[in-house]
Amino acid sequence: MSEAKDKSICPHCGEQMKKWASPVTATWGGEFLWICFNDNCGYYQRGWDHTFKKIGVKASYRHRYDPETGQEGPFPVNSPDAGKDGIIDG
Repeated sequence: MSEAKDKSICPHCGEQMKKWASPVTATWGGEFLWICFNDNCGYYQRGWDHTFKKIGVKASYRHRYDPETGQEGPFPVNSPDAGKDGIIDG
């Protein structure tokens, strides 16, 4: 019998993600998202080079999980501190 995966753990680095408050005007879904704010996460680190090579923009992305919809994917950031002001837990 397999155990359910804890979706608040980043699948890229294994760190506990942070609870992030979705702005009222956002189309992300629920009241909050889980976002990996680990600056050493390989997904985030590789994103800088990947985004610049693909679209010529200095930006990256962090892993996000929406517990209301079950959707996972990239959370775009344009600096290492982008989005950190929305952390509501930990």
